[in-house]
Amino acid sequence: MADTRRKYVIAFWVGFPLLTLGTLVFSFLYGNVPFWRPFWRTYLMGGLAVLFLLYVFYGLLRLAGGKRLKPFARVTTGVLILVVVYAMVISTFNIRIDTVNLRQVNPERPVPQGLRGYRILQFSDMHIGSFTSPKQVRRLVQQALHVKPDMIVFTGDMVNFSTAEMDPYLGELAHLRAPDGVYCVLGNHDYGGYVRWPDTASRHANLKRMLQHYKNLGWVCLSNASVRIERGGDELRLAGVENWGREKRFPKKGDLRAALAPESVLEVRASASSPASVPSGDRKSSVYTVLLSHDPAHFDSMVYLRCPQVDLTLAGHTHGMQFGLRINGKDYSPARFIYEHYSGLYVMANGQALYVNTGCGFNGIPFRLGIRPNFTLFEL
Repeated sequence: MADTRRKYVIAFWVGFPLLTLGTLVFSFLYGNVPFWRPFWRTYLMGGLAVLFLLYVFYGLLRLAGGKRLKPFARVTTGVLILVVVYAMVISTFNIRIDTVNLRQVNPERPVPQGLRGYRILQFSDMHIGSFTSPKQVRRLVQQALHVKPDMIVFTGDMVNFSTAEMDPYLGELAHLRAPDGVYCVLGNHDYGGYVRWPDTASRHANLKRMLQHYKNLGWVCLSNASVRIERGGDELRLAGVENWGREKRFPKKGDLRAALAPESVLEVRASASSPASVPSGDRKSSVYTVLLSHDPAHFDSMVYLRCPQVDLTLAGHTHGMQFGLRINGKDYSPARFIYEHYSGLYVMANGQALYVNTGCGFNGIPFRLGIRPNFTLFEL
């Protein structure tokens, strides 16, 4: 028995550094070869990471307990394999659509009469380069259109590395339309900061290409700018800022003052939908302001209390770490140790609200457990 255990220990400690080295090498290549075919980039990385973790877990159990824990190690590792397969194959693509009635959940900020019943669909963090088939994107678009929103907003991180990731899916994204338009902002990944570009001009050209894609799709990118939608005698002001991250590794380009300034308004348009009841003409017009900002840290640092005119901020970025538990409609995730606000709706003492969408895509490896991909439909 001692000889068997000794052989297992030797095999483990020989295999461990080899697998570790392979994982580290591919991780390096993953960040420097972003133009691999999506299937290999996504699932080879995911497979290596999962194999590494399972190997370490099983090996440590065996080393700790020897033959006595061998059945337990096998059963436990088998259960983990099933959980991982579920998280990678099923949960990662099992989209959930959440509905938030703002008049019910936040009466402190009344919705103007003319805007009541207005529907805004938010999606975020698509990381489209992680998808391996246009059918996956098509399914997301179909689900978004199924709820028939008046407006669609995207709160950043369309790609992982480069704008080139969008190219195979532009035909599917072109179907994403809403009566009052599709609006978006940039996330930290959209600037191409995770690629070693040959020069600064190439990096700028990459971002310029993304903005052109949005323009061709008919989406309006709110880069420190806003639009005004008039409906029933009242006004919805939709503002958007470029990425603003509190941590140094994230771009800090958002300019809230510019986004809310009167001169930043790109267009004023009448809504394509009509309110259920039209208010009398002598009533004073009211404004409801919605801000799109990728990183929720921007709300905590720059929006809350400093800009009380912002009624609702829509963010993404956290993904809820793609892992956690959902209990009674609320997500619990290790992300709470990194972000003060990481998932769902937060209403502050002054009535300002922040909603953090956990994203409809995934980054790194195809894995979501407990924190499903989601869209959020807001009813004003």
